[in-house]
Amino acid sequence: MLAKNCQIEVYAGKLRRRSEENCRHAQGDRTSLSDFEVIDIVNASAFSLAKEMGLWLNFHDIAKLGVPFPSGVENEVYLSKDGNTVYKINNLMLSPSVLDLLDRLILHNSIFPQTRYELYGFTGFGGNSTYPILSQDYIKDVTFSSPLEIKCYMESLGFLETGEARFSNGDIEISDLYPRNVLKDINGDIYVIDANYKIL
Repeated sequence: MLAKNCQIEVYAGKLRRRSEENCRHAQGDRTSLSDFEVIDIVNASAFSLAKEMGLWLNFHDIAKLGVPFPSGVENEVYLSKDGNTVYKINNLMLSPSVLDLLDRLILHNSIFPQTRYELYGFTGFGGNSTYPILSQDYIKDVTFSSPLEIKCYMESLGFLETGEARFSNGDIEISDLYPRNVLKDINGDIYVIDANYKIL
């Protein structure tokens, strides 16, 4: 399949440097670039960097990831054939650019390391249709956590409830913590598998 997986932090650092360089080049003598121009440059940079690093999976090879699995708004999900890994193809619907998504996932990995994301690769058609493929360990024998269990768990991490399925520690706001995104195993351990993040 792909040459290798890549830590999100490593790829994001390389992408940030390349995007900044490409933005400087595109700006030329102008005072600034529009937000849309910057997003286009970041996503085009993500495509070229993925190709160079051997992280590109042709769109027609997606079925090799595994068996289609229940998906959400921003991710098309596959379960690996051995049943140990979930692959999520992110459509960037909730993130303006690849770099915005990766920054969000870096926050996830720092707060919820037990459900850490890795960057498996990319697919799509290039440019603005460059979609990250994320991998995450599949947690077996789980149920949805209750809102009260989610609240208690987040409070144990120093986050207070600020709205429906929304928590904050004063520096970071985490939302979309509905039961479908917070699982509980047979030992009662809680796993946040997906959420939205905002730096305050």
